[in-house]
Amino acid sequence: MKQLSTNISLIILGVCILIGAWMISNALQNSNSHITDDQVTVNMNSTEGPQLLSSMELKDYLGISKEQLEMLYPRKEDDVIISEIPYIKMGYEYYFPVKAIDRWLEETEGKTFQ
Repeated sequence: MKQLSTNISLIILGVCILIGAWMISNALQNSNSHITDDQVTVNMNSTEGPQLLSSMELKDYLGISKEQLEMLYPRKEDDVIISEIPYIKMGYEYYFPVKAIDRWLEETEGKTFQ
């Protein structure tokens, strides 16, 4: 009799563990999909800081010296402006789009400038 009640108790315990694991699994799946949707919405709507950088802001953004920035800065050769870095010119001022700078950094990783 004692052996039978022990076996029944173990079966009930096993079933409870399986049901509990199933409930936790469903709750985690629902929770993860909800969090992912929120994160995508936040990332798509977030715009932190300015979208265009001046020369000095670009220097600080890249963490380089003024001399190093001058190596990248747009220069005129044979009536053609050549630039190592993406820029926008407004009047006499150059501005640098943050997103284009980030893409440029990924593309030019390991390149040497002289």
